[in-house]
Amino acid sequence: MKTERRACISSESATLPTRIGWHGIRLDAPAGWYLKGYSGDWKEGFLQVGSPHSMELDLKWSRTRRKTDLAYVLQQFLAKLERAKRKARQPFHSILHPIDAHCIEFRWRSDERAVGRIQRYPEHHTIVLMQLRSASKHDALFQQARPIFESLRVAPDPDGWVEWSLYGLHSAAPADFRLEKAHAVTGQTRLVLTRRHERLILERIARAEQLLKGYDFAEWVDHWLRWRAWRGAREPFTWGENDYGVHLSTRLGLGALATECVVSLCRLRLPAWRIRAVAWLCKPRNTVFHIQHHSPFRSNLLEEVMARTVCC
Repeated sequence: MKTERRACISSESATLPTRIGWHGIRLDAPAGWYLKGYSGDWKEGFLQVGSPHSMELDLKWSRTRRKTDLAYVLQQFLAKLERAKRKARQPFHSILHPIDAHCIEFRWRSDERAVGRIQRYPEHHTIVLMQLRSASKHDALFQQARPIFESLRVAPDPDGWVEWSLYGLHSAAPADFRLEKAHAVTGQTRLVLTRRHERLILERIARAEQLLKGYDFAEWVDHWLRWRAWRGAREPFTWGENDYGVHLSTRLGLGALATECVVSLCRLRLPAWRIRAVAWLCKPRNTVFHIQHHSPFRSNLLEEVMARTVCC
């Protein structure tokens, strides 16, 4: 492992139309790139972004108030990587280039090539280590790396919201919501977010027109999205020239309310007995978007989340 002049990350810019948002981590990637894998939670985790070619982006984050030596963390990461490569009988060579007290760039070469950066965001108590790697000698890693790395954001927006963006779902939620469950595949993406007394569900369903054949939209929503368990009028609405959907405001029935009260008592929170839900068809993308908000309080959060959900 050597510390030399520069890790040679290009300063050229590029247009990056693909937004990835996950656990408050947000970055932009080239067209056709996608979230390939993920693990962890808000405090620390890992995500991998794949490309149509051989390049892949690895990103690890940690949120902690403890003082951390960036050089030590990076050296441990590279040492572990070197051991794995040596064990596979592959050569390994790495170069480090400190930028300032909060940033170190690096690159390494083995059977793959990679260029990366470890960055500390002291005002947000966050450390991010990311690398762009490829097994091909012909991929322009240095030209691709800089705009991706520079697009990284770890802070909520000025209104205190963070983006959740993957597999065609582009939405946002207040920063104090935490991910409880995720079902993320190409055709359907469903995120369940929670904070103290509330639950927020964000969902995207692709190939909508094929699924809607033979159904009225309100009937389809009752069947596919399981609104049939809730009483209340389904209020139709139109959004723009082509999009249309249904809105529902209701309360839990007695049986569901009893179950919610027991669960809430065990978790020391108020029962989320008020339900507001909306589903709409985005025709240009042939996609249904679905949002639910469960809360014990009156709130306009549903409308705010809907306004931040990108349809086209």
